[in-house]
Amino acid sequence: MTDTTDMPATGPWRQRWRGSGFEAAKRILFLSFLILAMMIPLGMVEGVVQERSARKMEVGAEVGEQWGPVQAVSGPVLVIPYDELEMRPNSDGTQALTRTRHFATFLPAETKIDAATKVEKRHKSIYEVLVYGAAIKMSGRFDAPDFARWNIPEAQVHWDEASLALLLPGARALLSIDLTVDGKGLAVDAGLLPQHPRGQGLRADLKLVAAKPIDFTIDLTLNGRDQLSLWPLGGQSEIAIASDWPHPNFIGSPLPKEREIRKDGFSGHWSINHLATGIPLAWRDGEFSLDTGVLNVVGVALTEPGDVHQQTDRIVKYGMLVVALTFGTIFVMGLLKRDRVHLVQYLLIGAAIALFYLLLLSLAEQMPFGFAYLIASLVDIAIVAIYAGATIRRAVGLLTGIVLAALHGYMYVLLQMESYALLSGTIGLLVILILTMVATRKVDWYAIGDEPGLVPVKTD
Repeated sequence: MTDTTDMPATGPWRQRWRGSGFEAAKRILFLSFLILAMMIPLGMVEGVVQERSARKMEVGAEVGEQWGPVQAVSGPVLVIPYDELEMRPNSDGTQALTRTRHFATFLPAETKIDAATKVEKRHKSIYEVLVYGAAIKMSGRFDAPDFARWNIPEAQVHWDEASLALLLPGARALLSIDLTVDGKGLAVDAGLLPQHPRGQGLRADLKLVAAKPIDFTIDLTLNGRDQLSLWPLGGQSEIAIASDWPHPNFIGSPLPKEREIRKDGFSGHWSINHLATGIPLAWRDGEFSLDTGVLNVVGVALTEPGDVHQQTDRIVKYGMLVVALTFGTIFVMGLLKRDRVHLVQYLLIGAAIALFYLLLLSLAEQMPFGFAYLIASLVDIAIVAIYAGATIRRAVGLLTGIVLAALHGYMYVLLQMESYALLSGTIGLLVILILTMVATRKVDWYAIGDEPGLVPVKTD
């Protein structure tokens, strides 16, 4: 017979009853559900960050409307009208000579552009926008316009109706311009005509007498924001940009041939041949269209390395990792100390972690990001550690606070990295996994939920 009365759980025929591990699986599934549920508040915080970032972009556009837009400037383009003669039949069977107006476009053989910008910070509400004032000096030379390549006699060319066109979409922020051709100043008018390249810009009438080389200089000053771009139009374009802003992002293709970045500013130099741009030096209407929407540009964007919204957004993306490791620390300590943590305790600790990111964003908009991160981290660590110590166990609160402090410190270090962020993050996760394995190496997962006491034994 079998007796299950009080008997010691020892002896060759006596074995302790153990669970099948269902309790461990249930706790782990419960923990996984809680971690996934935290995606909801973290997603809401990320939405707030993106909303504030979008608002900053709107403010930047508003300031741009008042100060100056993103600027792009080209060198001059020479446009000369000419007539094509053609015999056409009349209704009575006779033929008459007709003239059709066409236009030929020429680019400079050489163009040199020197641009210097002075960057300022403009504030609107709590947002900061980078703007600049630019002084641009252009010089170069047109070869003598050659109509012989198209078998057009010079007598059919309207030299006195020639004009220069300058592509400048942000002309409304132009402060001054001085155009000189062969040592003679020309009057500049607003807007481009249908025969000019498509886009917005300025023009000047150029009354030529015959085919000859043309030397030009253009000095202009304008306001802009965020970036300055230049279109390399010409046989050989030498472009130089200098600024007092130490955080450039060189844009377009190709990248500068030479560049120098200093604490007090930067400089860059491009040398571009028209063969690399795919733009011919001369064409007639219908043969080629100079469309600013598809032209390659070179230039520089003014980046702001301490942008609080970008950094906060990067930190929020690590939120699930912070939640998982914090909950995991409490879970493992509960296994080792045989503590049971209620759903409400997990949720309150998770809410404190989610509010850390919201507190960080609100503080970073008012002060330097480093100080904001330090204050928000200290508040978050204190809340979680004190609450866990008071409601679960003092050792749990202490260890959770240490883990959370290490995570916040590690996340901040990752923020400062660019090239090695992925490598450092992967190594960090590997170290965390190893520490978790070490901490749980003696946990009997099948015995979780069992209580020592009476167990069934087998007797004769």
